[in-house]
Amino acid sequence: MSDTEEFEYESDASGGADSEQGDEDAIQIENTFYEADDNRPNFPERAIEQFQKVVTLETARGTEVVWRFKALQNIVSLCARLGRFDDMATQYRALLEYMDKVTRNDASEAINTVLDSASSASDLTKLETIYELTLDALRANANQRLWFSTSVKLAKLHLELGDVHKLQRSVRSLHKTCQKPDGTDDISKGSQLLEVYALEIQMCTLNKNSLRMKEIYPKTINLTSAIADPRNIAVIRESGGKMFMSEKNWEAAYNEFFEAFKNYQETGNSTRAKIMLKYVVLANMLALSDINPFDSREAKVYQDDPEISAMANLRTAYEQNDITTIDKLLTNPSYRILSDDFIKTYLQDLLRNIRLQVLQNIIRPYRCVGLPFLAKEINVDANEVTSLLVQLLLDGKIIGKIDGTKGFLNINSESADEANKFANLNKWVDAFERINQGAS
Repeated sequence: MSDTEEFEYESDASGGADSEQGDEDAIQIENTFYEADDNRPNFPERAIEQFQKVVTLETARGTEVVWRFKALQNIVSLCARLGRFDDMATQYRALLEYMDKVTRNDASEAINTVLDSASSASDLTKLETIYELTLDALRANANQRLWFSTSVKLAKLHLELGDVHKLQRSVRSLHKTCQKPDGTDDISKGSQLLEVYALEIQMCTLNKNSLRMKEIYPKTINLTSAIADPRNIAVIRESGGKMFMSEKNWEAAYNEFFEAFKNYQETGNSTRAKIMLKYVVLANMLALSDINPFDSREAKVYQDDPEISAMANLRTAYEQNDITTIDKLLTNPSYRILSDDFIKTYLQDLLRNIRLQVLQNIIRPYRCVGLPFLAKEINVDANEVTSLLVQLLLDGKIIGKIDGTKGFLNINSESADEANKFANLNKWVDAFERINQGAS
């Protein structure tokens, strides 16, 4: 055998040995990964060590990424599960370095899994760090769709934290991606625009910017080209209802809350749907509407719920001007009506409406009635009953005069309708006489 042939033989043998060693390393890495995966549920600490070994072994083999990306993804999720969020951030940075080494789908799946795991953080600032790391990586990789959805999640976190400054910055950044070069809204991105406006409307609610809310709200309703996500529509309609409530436009608020209720129900968010149904009943009563919201098919689903049943009974008592029952329903802690700050805000408006109706019914058979008697009947003080009587007089619901010195209400025998009829007749006669005088 020549020297050349001997050299070729030795080289082939050496190459074969390297190949066999490479195969053994690959098998060890794969086996270690699956062992770690088996240990995930019950032995998370051991699983982290094994996943870390996978990363170390594969890194030593070269630049090819087969198992280490998934191993790092598991390490990050396990750190979140164990509450080790500083370690989680460190490992997540390592994971994001491999974004350009895997497919876009694998990268998106990993990021969504990590963000879901991070949402368990009790310290929301830790979660904010994870989001910001994600956005930096996505900007570098030009993954616009995932950048947008992650930015929305970060904006919602700022909203939850009540950080208006950061929320404004996030909303501006998101809105810019939905605009044309001239700065106008790109209607072809209707779904994304709705998501941005939903965030901005909630921001307006947070900082009580009613002027901006009134400017934005019609835009959201006019985005008819959008494939509307009912979750966004629900938020927008709820905010619209609250806006109309602040303006005491009860009927418009009723319509908005009912739309919010239906959209929350569609998304399966029964908790928010129940709250919206309560607001529907509240606005319905304030609007003095004859429509019974519990006649609708959607509302009947909740009719056996104790809290909703209490609201239905409240509406019935309202129709019957039954103040005693209303007080019992409102003060019963098991019904949780007054545990809602929003309902509590409009409770005085509601009670005033009820008292006005009850007071008008009490007065009807009298020509003269004492103010202390009226105050006792509706369980209010003398100043409040006087205020209620003044409103009834100004609204033309009763015709009479308050004698504050003697403490009496003197009522004219004619009804308010009759008084209006005669007043209109007198105006007609006066007009007719003016016409005759002009003709002569």
